[in-house]
Amino acid sequence: MRVTLPQLRTVLLAQSIEQVDAGRTLVSQADWDEATRTAVAAARQRGAQRVGAGDVVLERADTVARRASGRDTTVAALHEPGAAWRWLARGLPLLALAMGLAIDRIANAHRVDLLSPPLLIVLAWNLCVYLLMAWRAWRPPATGLPLLQGLRHLTRRLGTGRGRGLAARIAADFHARWWAHTADLQVQRAARVLHLCAAAWGAGIALSLLLRGLVVRYQFGWESTFLDAAQVHAIVSVLFWPLAVLFGTAPFTLQEIAATQNFAGEGAGGSRWVWMYVGLLALVVVLPRLALAAWARWREARWQARIDPGDAAFDALRAALPGDLLIGLHGPLADVLHNAAVQTPQGDRLQFGDARQPVDAVLAWTTDAPPPAWQGAPLMALRWEDFGASWVLEPALFDRLTVALPAHQHALGRLRAAWVERNELRFHQSLQALARHLREVAQPAPSGETGDANAQSARYAQQVQTLDAALRTLHGQPPAPLLHESNALLPAMRRTSTAALAVGTSAGAAAGAAAGAKAGALIDIGTGGLTLGAGTALGALLGGTTAWVLRSLQKRDDGDALLRHAVEAACTHYLVIAHLERVPPADAARLAERWRAEVTGTVAAHGDALAAALRRTGPGDDAIQAVQALLHTMLTGILRRSFAAAATAAPADAA
Repeated sequence: MRVTLPQLRTVLLAQSIEQVDAGRTLVSQADWDEATRTAVAAARQRGAQRVGAGDVVLERADTVARRASGRDTTVAALHEPGAAWRWLARGLPLLALAMGLAIDRIANAHRVDLLSPPLLIVLAWNLCVYLLMAWRAWRPPATGLPLLQGLRHLTRRLGTGRGRGLAARIAADFHARWWAHTADLQVQRAARVLHLCAAAWGAGIALSLLLRGLVVRYQFGWESTFLDAAQVHAIVSVLFWPLAVLFGTAPFTLQEIAATQNFAGEGAGGSRWVWMYVGLLALVVVLPRLALAAWARWREARWQARIDPGDAAFDALRAALPGDLLIGLHGPLADVLHNAAVQTPQGDRLQFGDARQPVDAVLAWTTDAPPPAWQGAPLMALRWEDFGASWVLEPALFDRLTVALPAHQHALGRLRAAWVERNELRFHQSLQALARHLREVAQPAPSGETGDANAQSARYAQQVQTLDAALRTLHGQPPAPLLHESNALLPAMRRTSTAALAVGTSAGAAAGAAAGAKAGALIDIGTGGLTLGAGTALGALLGGTTAWVLRSLQKRDDGDALLRHAVEAACTHYLVIAHLERVPPADAARLAERWRAEVTGTVAAHGDALAAALRRTGPGDDAIQAVQALLHTMLTGILRRSFAAAATAAPADAA
């Protein structure tokens, strides 16, 4: 991912703050979360359908860096550095030029040596530099410059030292990251400045020779203990050979060199020597160094900053980044969860795609081939009974998705928590509706209905339909027919035995007796809702149990049985609405029969506590909360026992 140099600086600074400030003292976790949410919202506003790290890294880093800069001056200096580097890059070559001009003499102030050691050292040094550069170009090192490596290592050690302040450790970590990302750029910058300094130094020496020649008469010559004129002539011929070849400059002859031994030369010879050395400095030092500086500047301009959003340095960002996942469900009953999308406050989204759009992963519980649009996604096998048969099993969905999409494990963790929280909230609201319904059923009949069993039965039917409407609203089901329209849904009375049916409880005590008509009605509620729909379940509840209620009301001493039946019917109806169309038709009758036994036994086991809570006097909210707490215990146990086999089954192997 290409970025500008200021953007790279901001991103690396944000990484250093995130890494070093583990306690979130400089930038709080709330600020980090807000920066992530803002960046995600901006990316989605720009049209990003699937927000990735590259879509938010720049804006998120800028927000964090600005907040940190406003709280610490050291961090602010790192975020927006001054012009010190630019002034240094300009000032060093000028300083080198001034130093070259300020040299008092190359040798003797009035005598110029044909073999001037200082000038020969300058020329030899530059030639060695050119040879070293050629060798490095032919055989580049495997790693960066040793100097840069040493600086990075030293900075990192200083930054991790104990007792250093937070800002100092952030600065050290930032500089280590900065050098690691901009090593090539720093090399080119340093090379440009050094070449300019060398060129300025050589130009300063040449100007020093020329300017001093205005006020000083150079005496040209040479002297040596070990060299004779022929040897000096050979050295000078090699030294000034480039000038002779390129510009046709006449070299010194052997006679001229022999005549100037022991500085016997005149001023004219000194002038010739000065110009030849000035030309040699320009040819060997100034011009090559300027060309190399221009080459370094061109490479510096072509350098492009890059970051890799997939790098390990962005693990924290990817963990905080909201996931935007599209999952395919492949198998019977998949439509039950098709609209069960979930979203977290951090912006994570989980949706279930249709067969026409690509998805991130496919969960399958059938041997049929997935749709063509899904065939490129990871395919994971997961039985419907392990996650789809009940909402209490749905967390298993995220266990499999974490295996299929390990890169999104943090987002899936947040989505799982949001999914569970949503289910728990709906369960809590359902319990509130059940508690209110049962509290109303337990209230004494109005004075006008006292002794009128038909009126009380009609009132109970209205209460049942009110409960049904509340549960259907909570679970996203369409509204049921009105009371006066529900007669078409009422099934015929089941002709079953009226003998009492005893159901054992977990405590080993006998449960209360229920009439055969009531038992059959509860089975009708289960099978009708699980296979034919909630409307049929409501019809079974109204038609199959209201008649039983009417008969119970005609008995003066059957109030407790009526309350128990109301609790059983309400709990069974909740189980039906909460699992509407989730159970395969072949399993509906078995599960309905199990629910009847579970509900009857559980209500019998908690009968006394329920009766006391339902008849409790005092504030209505306290009584409802007491009933709700009992219902929570009862229904949680029924759900766990009903789906225990599926919940504890070993997960299927990946397809």
